[in-house]
Amino acid sequence: MSEKSKRQAAVPAWKIWANPIVLRYARSRLRITGFGVHLMVVMLIAGFIFFAGRAAGVHQLNFDAVGAARGPIIPLLVLQGIVLLLLGTGQVAGGMTAESDEGVLDYQRLAPMTPLAKVMGYLFGLPIREWALFLATMPFTIVSVVQGEVSIRYFLQLYAVFVMAAILYHLTGLVAGMVMKNKRWAFLASMGMVFLLYTVIPQAAKFGLVYFKYLTIYPVLEEVLPFLLESRVGMVMEGYQQLVPSAKFFGLNLPQYVFTLISQAVLSFAMGLMLWRRWRKNDCHLLGKFSAVAIFAWLQAVLLGNSLPLVNPGDIFPSREFDRRFGRFLDTAAEGWSPAPTEALVMVGLYGLVTLFCLWAMIVLITPRTDDQMRGWRRARKFGKTGLPSLWDSATSTPWTAMMAAMGVGGWYFFAKSLMESRWYPGLDLTGGTLIAMVLVMFGGGLSMQALLEAKGKKYTGVTVLLVGMIPVMIAVIIGLNSDRLLPAAIWLAGMCPLLWPVYGACMAIPVDDMPRDFIRAAPNAFWFWQGVVILLSGWLLVKLRESRKAIAEASKE
Repeated sequence: MSEKSKRQAAVPAWKIWANPIVLRYARSRLRITGFGVHLMVVMLIAGFIFFAGRAAGVHQLNFDAVGAARGPIIPLLVLQGIVLLLLGTGQVAGGMTAESDEGVLDYQRLAPMTPLAKVMGYLFGLPIREWALFLATMPFTIVSVVQGEVSIRYFLQLYAVFVMAAILYHLTGLVAGMVMKNKRWAFLASMGMVFLLYTVIPQAAKFGLVYFKYLTIYPVLEEVLPFLLESRVGMVMEGYQQLVPSAKFFGLNLPQYVFTLISQAVLSFAMGLMLWRRWRKNDCHLLGKFSAVAIFAWLQAVLLGNSLPLVNPGDIFPSREFDRRFGRFLDTAAEGWSPAPTEALVMVGLYGLVTLFCLWAMIVLITPRTDDQMRGWRRARKFGKTGLPSLWDSATSTPWTAMMAAMGVGGWYFFAKSLMESRWYPGLDLTGGTLIAMVLVMFGGGLSMQALLEAKGKKYTGVTVLLVGMIPVMIAVIIGLNSDRLLPAAIWLAGMCPLLWPVYGACMAIPVDDMPRDFIRAAPNAFWFWQGVVILLSGWLLVKLRESRKAIAEASKE
């Protein structure tokens, strides 16, 4: 081993400044000819925000010197978010895909560095220009914080979460760049993910899925915002926040920044684990089977932990927040406000849909392909084993899918039960077939997907999902819009779509009388019929999968 190789191998993962990958990108992306133009543009925008914000505060809004100094803090934060969170994530995903296309990753695998050191190198090397631009704007923020007499505690809380969010998004970009083959699609997908996190996904918090907002900086920003604005504006914001209380994780009353950091750190660890596994062995799955089950259990815990404390106060219901936004019903008991049963139906259906999506994602990550199984059997025979160990990537994912499906049923049922047994629905109870319906949805949707994916592969499964998941719904919408008399037929046809199974299951669980009569009559029969078909189909697929695995085991002997 050469002296240079020995130095590379000796570099610990935490020594980011000495990492050869970081140094390589520092030399290429921080050259004065390219970096200078970006730095000039960002500094001009930051300088404009800084001086214009202060001038507008003093001369236009009649703020005092302290209040005017706080004016640029939030606009500067937006600029930093665009540079580091949005553009940085896109650069990481696109750069990783480009490295793969150019064969640099294959070369880098031969470098005498630990897998963790390689992950850290790409994590901070690819977006090094965006990190430099972010740091270049920080003096403006620090001056505004000091002259605005903002407590250092709020400043550190906000930017600790900001940096943690940047690391999480960049890790996600690295995973997308490793998985996706097209640089442009990886770039757009990663930037689209950040855009959705800050626009569409937070709306899920209004329907009981509060956890997703902790993947952004929103919770901490909302908490410290009154102390970052001019005192009079801050008092108004503080009063508004008291009307909309934050979620508490199982009633533990953790500070927002603490739980946000924990949530993002757990997902960052999961992303880092995926990358570590891929650097350690190129053809392994992104997640091991035990890790996938643990992450799925964590997701169920946080979904419930952030939703259940909001049930009894009523803050989980969308109509409650709508009324508060318009200054109505400040005292729920006095005004006689109560949520409609349809709100519970929508929230229970959405919870089941998100759980089913998470289950499918984990199934895709841990289900072996045919060539994986073949290599696994040959390796097992090499080591004198008579079967595949259950934790190997090449082992079947059927029992692990069943385990996660059982967790999904438990979380979904507990959420629905807590919602319907709350003080808001004294005359309503879950129907007797609720648990059976949830079991059919989770186990049918999970096991059928797993068996099809393991036996036929991703392309065949993708085409099947397109044919069964989208086309029937499109046809059903067209039929339903043509004539009200054809609505029952449309409901039956739409019941084929797996995305609608949680919604139909929620309709089976929660009795709602104000739904259209045709829907009330057709939906239960359609649901039970299609779930019966799915259970029979899942059983048949599992039998075929067992035969396929036996054939692969026999073929591996040759």
